[in-house]
Amino acid sequence: MEKSDIHINFLARGNHLNEIQQQGLTVVLEKETFTIKPDKASDQVEEFNTMDYIFLCTKSYDLEETLSSLHTCVGPSTVFIPLQNGVDSKERIKKYYPNNLVVDGCAYIVSRLKAPGVIEVTGKWGTMNFGLDGEHDVRLERLHDLVQKADIHVNYSDKIEKIIWDKFIFISSMATATSYYDCSIGQVMEDPEKRHAVIRLIQEVEALALRKGIVVSKDIVNETLYKMEQMPYDATSSMHTDYINKKPQTELASLTHYVISESSKNNLPTIVYQCMYDDLQQKTMSDR
Repeated sequence: MEKSDIHINFLARGNHLNEIQQQGLTVVLEKETFTIKPDKASDQVEEFNTMDYIFLCTKSYDLEETLSSLHTCVGPSTVFIPLQNGVDSKERIKKYYPNNLVVDGCAYIVSRLKAPGVIEVTGKWGTMNFGLDGEHDVRLERLHDLVQKADIHVNYSDKIEKIIWDKFIFISSMATATSYYDCSIGQVMEDPEKRHAVIRLIQEVEALALRKGIVVSKDIVNETLYKMEQMPYDATSSMHTDYINKKPQTELASLTHYVISESSKNNLPTIVYQCMYDDLQQKTMSDR
């Protein structure tokens, strides 16, 4: 495929969309800043041709609304790559597009919307992961090649389930703790009591993964703590940011309650998750 044959479209909305249409999307890294301009940016899916690949980068609570709007640009060969923080995106997408290829995916990145049309990336990570467990597909091999040529760090894996759950254990425990304590990950890590609570969270979600028969890293507790310690001191989770900004919706259902619900089905206790969830649920209701 020649470079001229590659067309990138952004589905966006509001002031963010307006800025991308006028100036492009600016990405601020530690050592450089660059601006990219898609072939088309719109909030009207009907303006797009049929897509070969669709990356779903919305918050988990916006997934269904986004999926229901995509029909006009989805064809029989369209591939979906979800990059949400949760672990149930694939099955949720399959309810809308049961005949399309839907892979598992996740991204390790610390970023925020600094201003409309401006994304600021901090920390040491910036890696995309996608794949099918025990399988390969020529469409994914082509996508892997294209993403690599775009100088994006990407991991195309046939053991994606482990990668997804290692990430989920990390993001679920971090999001729950930073939101519950209302502080940055650095503040959580330096406080012995908060750090111990994070360890309990990690252990509870690890137990769920193992009960489901999912292979995770053998030393997942220390590996997850290490990832948190490598983050910028002031970094926090997107869920905590939504609480700070009093957003009407958060990722509480997909990152915290999911662990409680699935653990209950598997007769596993979630004492710390339940305690923090109850508090955050009450906070959610009071903010509305």
